[in-house]
Amino acid sequence: MNDPRASISDTYRVLLFSLLMFLIVVLPLVVGSFFTGYTYSLVVTFLFFGSFLLMYLLPLYFVRWEGGESIEELGVSMNDNTIRDLLIGGIAGIVSAGLVVAFASLGGVLRPASQITADLIMSEIIITVPVAFFEELCYRGYMMTRMARAWGLVPGILVSSLIFSLFHFSWWVPIGVVPIPLIILFTTNLMLGGIVLGLAYYLSGKNLWAPIGFHFMWNMIAYVMFPIYPRDYAYLPEIFQIEWGVTSILGFTLGAILLWFSYSYIVKPEVEKLE
Repeated sequence: MNDPRASISDTYRVLLFSLLMFLIVVLPLVVGSFFTGYTYSLVVTFLFFGSFLLMYLLPLYFVRWEGGESIEELGVSMNDNTIRDLLIGGIAGIVSAGLVVAFASLGGVLRPASQITADLIMSEIIITVPVAFFEELCYRGYMMTRMARAWGLVPGILVSSLIFSLFHFSWWVPIGVVPIPLIILFTTNLMLGGIVLGLAYYLSGKNLWAPIGFHFMWNMIAYVMFPIYPRDYAYLPEIFQIEWGVTSILGFTLGAILLWFSYSYIVKPEVEKLE
């Protein structure tokens, strides 16, 4: 039987954690609003990368508050399956985002091939590696697992995924830049993405490497292959634009199926064979 006092303690901590995560997310927007031009870009870039340090220290503090020792306890310890899980997550991310690219090639807008340079790819790698690692560490590694422990597995995955999607509000603020129905669709898509990443965590044996691999490859394809909407023009974004359009629902659904199949019918038999 679950100790109700432990559940209350977990609830208190995870709500406080969520509030502090919100402050980390909003910090570049608030501080950046005091600057313009080159200074604005410099300050926001500094705060963007500085937020990764905060996203390391925050879960570390909370793990130690609970009596733990390191963030490895959240699912980032290295083991014999780390490369395997990264590959499974990465391949699922490639195929999932690739499906959205395929739909966009039929009627949407993709980034011109002339703009897909080595510099672009390298800059996206520099951005996407820490984004994938630290977002998974915070949203799935700590937030989701503590919500699941306090409220149950399904509520933990759903609520943490909803917070994950809502905390990406910087893509559609201020209100009026993007139509409200498109904001709702964007939020729904990212919530579905969070659910897929949560499933990857549990299917892979409660480690973060599969969701990190999926998150990294999805973001790389999204930012390299597509214009950055709403800053750049996108034709029928509610259909074709990755993370904004309905085709992303199909992409994430395919990702969930691939992850489930990989761990249920490929990895599991191999594990049983070794045992």
